[in-house]
Amino acid sequence: MLTYEDALQHIVKAVPTPRLARVALENALGLTLARPIISRGDLPRFDNTAVDGYALRDCSQPEANGVRVRVVGCAAAGRPYRRRVGPGEAVRVLTGGVIPRGAGCVVMQEQVTRQGDEIVVERWPTPGQHIRRQGEDCGRGTRALDAGRRLRAQELGLLASLGYRTVSVYPRPTVAILVTGDEIRPPGSALKPGQIYESNGAMLSALVQQAGASVIRLGQVRDALHPLMAKIRKGLACDLLLISGGVSVGEKDFVRRAARRCGIRPVFWRVNIKPGMPLFLGTCGRTLVFGLPGNPVSVFVTFEEFVKPALVRLMGRAWHDGYTMPATLAKDLTVSTTRRTHFVRVRCNGENGHVNVEPLDGQGSHRLLSLTEANGWIRVVSNTGPWSAGTPVLVKQEPA
Repeated sequence: MLTYEDALQHIVKAVPTPRLARVALENALGLTLARPIISRGDLPRFDNTAVDGYALRDCSQPEANGVRVRVVGCAAAGRPYRRRVGPGEAVRVLTGGVIPRGAGCVVMQEQVTRQGDEIVVERWPTPGQHIRRQGEDCGRGTRALDAGRRLRAQELGLLASLGYRTVSVYPRPTVAILVTGDEIRPPGSALKPGQIYESNGAMLSALVQQAGASVIRLGQVRDALHPLMAKIRKGLACDLLLISGGVSVGEKDFVRRAARRCGIRPVFWRVNIKPGMPLFLGTCGRTLVFGLPGNPVSVFVTFEEFVKPALVRLMGRAWHDGYTMPATLAKDLTVSTTRRTHFVRVRCNGENGHVNVEPLDGQGSHRLLSLTEANGWIRVVSNTGPWSAGTPVLVKQEPA
């Protein structure tokens, strides 16, 4: 049986090289740049005013308060003043307008008194004051964004300001989700004895979308070989296929057999972890196929620890497992020695910069309510204990 670390290495090797695509900026939010962005021009593209006011020629008169200056024109945004500013002259400028030739500073309109075609400068500006210089943000030919940058609203704004309409990115992977089981029924339907509502599809769909990928729901299928194979073949058109349930050793666990008949090459089956031990990984061309357990907590854990790293790599990003926050166990923790690596739900409480974590009662893989009550996880290797109160640990904290 593979260790947690070995399983991750197998996944890393199985992930194909990410695809490339060129998309419009309006479709690029959350995607990762595939190539660096080189500035096509200066930003700002010209000297412009940061305020509404008046552009002045002589800016070397710090004691010249109360001086009268003649207003000879106006420079609004997109409408430059074409002449040079002469001695004793001012040009009305509006925010974003081009600084007229010959002007060396701008006085804010709040610091002048307008009297007809003249202004009285009540507080003379310093040289260069209130002027945004050409190229001060980003110069032509400089690297504005590195490859590997995840595009947020601010990056998209920068790209647009540099004149980019499209950008080269790693596109969102498509993830097909299939849930198996004779006992499951859609939420809201009438249940017969022994039946339960299907929850893993909704949870996996949300997890995939949170990771930044696109979801294709294949619905649910009963525990039978040929119907399962038909659904699997549909899912192989996607980048990833996630199959929940039917991956263990019971008489109704057909996933591995169906996968082989559909041409899926097994990479591994079973990982020495708790919860989530009966995890399957296979490949078919560029498609990764994960067979996840049926219990909901196991589904959550195996997605976060194994599926998500694959998705992140397909999107051209580096993977970080998130176990980074130092904390202290608030009470003793006992874990079974039958599994090497345990993922334990905890409640994090902190004050004065110190975090204590309390393992939650009810760590069973079927305990969905416990999953909602946790705001963090710790990863415990069973043979490195004892895990007594006061032991330092690293926590992966759930976002608020």
